[in-house]
Amino acid sequence: MGRIQVLPPEVANQIAAGEVVERPASIVKELVENALDAGAGRIEVAIDAGGADRVEVADDGSGMDRDDALLACERHATSKVRAASDLLAIRSFGFRGEALPSIASVSRFTLTTATGGGGDGVRVRIDGGRLLDTQPAPHPRGTTVVVEDLFHNAPARRKFLRAPGTEAAHIAENLARIAAAHPGIVFRLISGGREQFLWPAVDTLADRVAAILGAADAAALRPVDRREGRARVVGLASAPALQRPTARDEYLYVNTRPIRDRRLLHAVQAAYATLLPRGRFPVVFLFLEVPLDEVDVNVHPAKSEVRFERSGAIHDLVMRALSEALGSARPFAAVGDRPLAVAEPGERPSWATGLTPGGVAERGGWGSGAPSAPESALAPAVAPAVAPAPAMEPAALFSAGPPKALAQYAATWIVAESPEGLVIVDQHAAHERVLYERLLEAARGSRVERQRLLFPALLEITAPQAAAFGDAADLFDDLGFTVEPFGAGTLRLDEVPSLLQAAGAERLVREILVEMIDRERPLAATDLRHRIAATTACHASVRAGETLTPAAMDRILADLVVARSPMTCPHGRPTLLRLGLDRLKREFGRI
Repeated sequence: MGRIQVLPPEVANQIAAGEVVERPASIVKELVENALDAGAGRIEVAIDAGGADRVEVADDGSGMDRDDALLACERHATSKVRAASDLLAIRSFGFRGEALPSIASVSRFTLTTATGGGGDGVRVRIDGGRLLDTQPAPHPRGTTVVVEDLFHNAPARRKFLRAPGTEAAHIAENLARIAAAHPGIVFRLISGGREQFLWPAVDTLADRVAAILGAADAAALRPVDRREGRARVVGLASAPALQRPTARDEYLYVNTRPIRDRRLLHAVQAAYATLLPRGRFPVVFLFLEVPLDEVDVNVHPAKSEVRFERSGAIHDLVMRALSEALGSARPFAAVGDRPLAVAEPGERPSWATGLTPGGVAERGGWGSGAPSAPESALAPAVAPAVAPAPAMEPAALFSAGPPKALAQYAATWIVAESPEGLVIVDQHAAHERVLYERLLEAARGSRVERQRLLFPALLEITAPQAAAFGDAADLFDDLGFTVEPFGAGTLRLDEVPSLLQAAGAERLVREILVEMIDRERPLAATDLRHRIAATTACHASVRAGETLTPAAMDRILADLVVARSPMTCPHGRPTLLRLGLDRLKREFGRI
């Protein structure tokens, strides 16, 4: 007898189950998607012990007759695909024909279903992949699947399940992802006999998201809608005040199919690059509408990943859609846009420093001034968004104009007053935001002022750094650096932006090149432009521990008010905190 044999069906099913059934949440996902494909208007999920002991999914969809119910429990049996060409235009969620037999192979499985409303149905029972019996059973139109004792015949896999609460949390998260894409369907979850949530059918995505997140968080979401060619992205995205410690609340969909795609997650990250601190993530519900012939959903057993024909274009569409949505709500009508003063010849250009002459020590040679763009035109290259303060939108915080500086505390924070209360501003973060936006605006108009170094600086670099520089040479030039290769392993630096201290220019260039190398993947041009500008602004802005004059503090506050994104520095750190008048009164017993 030869060494190669066809696997027995029970072994093949368990192998398939290893791909499809990772944990109870995987079962819920597959069964709920089957219910959606069946046209259900109501889907109820009940679990015990986090789904390890029991998962029940009931729907009011089209149901099945006896023959279809039996075939549905066979491998590679599906109603969704008839020919290979159908794989190029898949609209349904389930299509592989492996979910039910895979689940049944590692559990005690009961499927009860009916196609009509007369109560005549059929029940199919399977234990560990072995058919026990098929019997008539009363059942309303629709299907109920009960999965008990998960992995009872695979104890090595059962021991890897987490605590019931953890598994239940995964189930709730999966249901939320699915429910967000189907606001017109009723979803109910019962855990341990107690109702966890009941989401009624609603008309809009916003209403469903409010049920999932709660009204307060949902109020911080902004609409997203952008079309480019045949692709479109719609949905909701959070203002930076609403953020999470993980990316779990980044809900991404392709043609209503929930997915986890690293390229799309990167696009979201890039859009929020200057608005959130590192390690913090936004809340987004983004729905990509892509022609079926431009996306392949048949690339992952659990159908959680897809492959795009034009992945780069899709990435950029998502990033631009988010940037547009976040930047469209700039709430400064009460303050108004005002042009910056034109610097006289020999003065420090106001767009570069954001400070009045004499506010701080000189930071290197300064070139002659040039007309500056109106403040309304200033916007970062990535995510030109407004980040609201934790307790108040900027429109309210700055409604009476810039806060008035009272004092400087610890040579680091500016203490200011506004009609709404005290404002504490991080002088470095605030100045960094102002310089970042102005540098990018000047770069777009080819107006970045440069200062020539007294002696050109020669930078010895490694081969990876040289390769990184090749990707960024034009962007360095756009942002005011005259730097070019000078033989093997050397760069020659002749000019730097006028806002930058000449002595630190070499270190800054090296820092940017090292960061480019350390990243796991190449940076997109817009992302790289942001990083060069942000690092330059960081090096050029006033430091913590630097004493400021009252005029300099007022100038920082005035410039911050008219910035596009005044609440965070380019690296996502907050620029200010507010201590409201009401809180002060409460603390001192005046209320």
